[in-house]
Order: sequence, then C-alpha cells, then structure tokens
Amino acid sequence: MVRVAALAALAALTLTGCAAPEVAAETDAAPPAIAMPAAATPATVNYVHDGDTVFLTVPSDANLKVRLTGIDTPEVGENLECYGDEATALLRSLLPEGTRVYIQPDREPLDQYGRSLLYLFTADGASVNLAMVASGAAEAVRIGQNDAYWEEFSAAESLAQSTAAGTWGAC
Repeated sequence: MVRVAALAALAALTLTGCAAPEVAAETDAAPPAIAMPAAATPATVNYVHDGDTVFLTVPSDANLKVRLTGIDTPEVGENLECYGDEATALLRSLLPEGTRVYIQPDREPLDQYGRSLLYLFTADGASVNLAMVASGAAEAVRIGQNDAYWEEFSAAESLAQSTAAGTWGAC
C-alpha cells in the first residue's frame, strides 16, 4: 500500500511538471509496516501546510495544528530546501482536504511550537508518517520521547536511501 501511494504521488508530480528523481537501484526488500492502533481516534484533514504539518478537525478542536511525529521534511516557502515542494505535494496527494484519518499520540503531546505531535493513519490503516519516510520525502527523526515507531521509520529511511528514493536521489 505504501509503495502504491508513493508511486501514485510521484506520477502526479511528474504530470504537474515536477520531475521524479531517478531510482538508482531496485530492491526486493519490503518497506516495514505499522498497524493502526485500536485506540487511534478519527479526525478530518482541513489543510496540508507542508510535508510534515497538517491542520485537522477533531472533536475538541476545529483546526488542530499537527506536526507528524517521527519525521522531518525539507522546508518550503522563504526557506525552501531541496525536495520541500515535492514532499508537500506528496502529503497533499495522500491527505486531500476532507480525508478521514486516524490519529495516535505518543508520549509527548506537543512540540516546542505548541503543535500536536501525532501519528496519522489512513482509513485503510496505512501509516502516513511511514509512507512519507518510505517514499524518501521525509527523514526519520526522534522528537522528544516520541519513538514508538522509531525502528520502522529508520528501516524505511535506510531502504529509501539505498534506492535513492525521493530526496535521497534528488538532492
């Protein structure tokens, strides 16, 4: 599922004039998977700000600012970094406005800017955070004590690097 979503997003980038990077080598290694926790709660996507920040509607907040925990994507806007726009486009393709997602916190609920730190899952249970790393649009990072999926994110990053996926092949 992650690979299909990533390939669809790369195809969309190509159709909109953004060239997809060449993949250096194909591998038979499967990206890791993360099962959606039973305790994950529903939310609705309002807007994707960049490759790792979204705004969601949840029962307690009509416009909750969320930082996807465990990942970091290149900057956009005035501080544009290589692959920042592509990472944002990928997340927007995975999470169109109005999409129902499921959210799960880790140990530390907020980052230094007051954003909620959450793992996001699609309606079919796929990890959005993991998909971003597996596609090469994001790096795996530890944010505070939030490391529930550190091993999976690290493995996905290694696979993305070895195949020159996303930023690893473009930058």
